[in-house]
Amino acid sequence: MNKVLGILGGGQLGLMMIMESKKLGVKFLVHDEDPEAPALGVADGKFVGDSWRALINKSDVVTFEFEHVNPNAVSMAESLDRLRPGSLTIWLKQDKIREKAFLKDHGFLVPRFVIVNGLEEMNKAVNQLGRVVFKEYQGAYDGKGQYYVMSRNDLGKVPRRFPLLAEEFVDIHKEVSVVLVRSSNGDVLTYSVTENYHYNGVLLYSIAPAEIDEEIASRAKEIAVRLTEVLNHVGVLTVEFFITKSGEVLINEFAPRVHNSGHWTLMGAAVSQFENHVRAVLDLPLGSVELQRPSGIVNMLGVPYNEEVIRRVLAVPGTSVWWYGKARVKPRRKMGHVNIVANNVGELRKRINEVLSIVYGNDIGRYVPPWNLT
Repeated sequence: MNKVLGILGGGQLGLMMIMESKKLGVKFLVHDEDPEAPALGVADGKFVGDSWRALINKSDVVTFEFEHVNPNAVSMAESLDRLRPGSLTIWLKQDKIREKAFLKDHGFLVPRFVIVNGLEEMNKAVNQLGRVVFKEYQGAYDGKGQYYVMSRNDLGKVPRRFPLLAEEFVDIHKEVSVVLVRSSNGDVLTYSVTENYHYNGVLLYSIAPAEIDEEIASRAKEIAVRLTEVLNHVGVLTVEFFITKSGEVLINEFAPRVHNSGHWTLMGAAVSQFENHVRAVLDLPLGSVELQRPSGIVNMLGVPYNEEVIRRVLAVPGTSVWWYGKARVKPRRKMGHVNIVANNVGELRKRINEVLSIVYGNDIGRYVPPWNLT
């Protein structure tokens, strides 16, 4: 009898999870509040609105494709011993203060931070940390809900919605991430370290392998493995790091799921992050994470579907397009991405630049404006 995997959340991560893993003979059920969510279109069973109970009852295992899912659904799935990974990671990720305190309390290096509960404490944070990034404790992602205070004159743009996480502004050399997968018996496989480039706070493109010192790459992998063990995580986990100019490796945040910076694995790894997540949560043997060729992705942010653009992108050697089929185009919204492979990192960077030019031209700010302009 086919295993049935329920997915809470119907976005593009669920879409790719299903499209990559149907070949395993797994049946997929998807729940989302939005009846037009992309993953619903490829699911074996669609559940919308309050129908999450039916999805859980029909599933052998329940997983999630993003953290902000119905807490009652999470509770029910866990009470039936069907939720993988467990609810701890969801609980941590729904509150940035909680996540950062957990990391610090468990001995992981993170940027210096303080918790701010009023105007006076905002001023103290600037005195203590110097340049500060204030973050709303809920809903801050892809640059949203983050306010950069480079001098006291910038404090006026920070909303008085407390509590806030006040984090030291880190002098970054590079931003990288580690995507890894852990089975229920504790086996861990780690993909090549990924180098990430952001525009106005949202990921624009990624490259694997990251062009960093091998010792730093090994350290990042070791930290990520230790975190997945501390969390007793099952499935894919992604850890985002700041590499400082002095060589420190600091955790920025983690994601208890498949992740945008791991999309390169669709063409660049022996088995993608999406299939390996499904394998892990269903207790199937994990697949090889070996890097096949230098690989990268370019996110298609806020751009409408345009067949001519797609044709030009596909004419670049080593490219493949994933279009997510979202019903509405919005600035900064992830509408699709381009996978790119090459024989060496230099050639890969050239192809990435060519794809960026085709997708955005000189007008990227129109599609990816700062959050406060959207």
